[in-house]
Parts: sequence; C-alpha cells; structure tokens
Amino acid sequence: MHFHRAGDKNDDQRVLPLINMVFLLLIFFMLAGTPAAEQVKIEPPLSINQDPSSPQAVTLSMDAQGRLFLNGEMAPQDNLQLALAPYPEAGSTDAPLVLRAAAAAGAAEVVAVMSRLRAAGIEQLQLLTVPDHP
Repeated sequence: MHFHRAGDKNDDQRVLPLINMVFLLLIFFMLAGTPAAEQVKIEPPLSINQDPSSPQAVTLSMDAQGRLFLNGEMAPQDNLQLALAPYPEAGSTDAPLVLRAAAAAGAAEVVAVMSRLRAAGIEQLQLLTVPDHP
C-alpha cells in the first residue's frame, strides 16, 4: 500500500490558491478605489491679500488678425522691445510673459511673434490659446 502524505503535493498546487486570492483582492481594490478618486474635487482657497513684492503679470494678446495688445493696449508689431521697456521684470524666471493667441491666429504668425520676443530679450514665455467668441 502506498499512502500519500500532505507534503507530496506539487509546490505549484499549494501556491495557486494564494495567487488567485491576491489577484482577486487586487481587482477588488482597483474597482472599489476608482469612483472615490473621481468624486473628490478640490478648489483652491481664494487669496484676500496679494503679495505686493511679486511683479504683475504682463500679458501680450494676439487676435485673429495678428494684432498685438500689451496688457490691453495696442502694441507695435515691429518693435516689441520698445513696447516691453516699461516692464523690465517681464520675461524673467519670476514673472514670465504670457502670450495669449486667439484660436484663429495662424501658427506661423505666433511663431514669428515668439521669435521677436526672444530677440527682445524675453527668457520665459507662457503660451496660452483662447477661443474666438463671435
């Protein structure tokens, strides 16, 4: 007579239920954790006081016709360095210049303005696009 001891089982047969249980737990936590992450919406607090030492943001807007507006006032196309002279901190690491381009503005025109800004000494630039409102 040949008796089988409990230790005669194959190692894979003993580990297989443990692996199955780990995968089931993994799937459970993946499915249970997903909706909770999507429901959390965080809104940053509003600042009542603004730091007076921080420089004001300088915005250069470009409309669909290619006209430039520096902080809401018309800026010359050919001499951006002269237009940016009153804002010496614009384009620095602490206060990057913001270029807002309209959705209908041509990509070649935007790149040309960016090249002129680089020639004017702007080191940091944030490029934003805004949709046209009819």
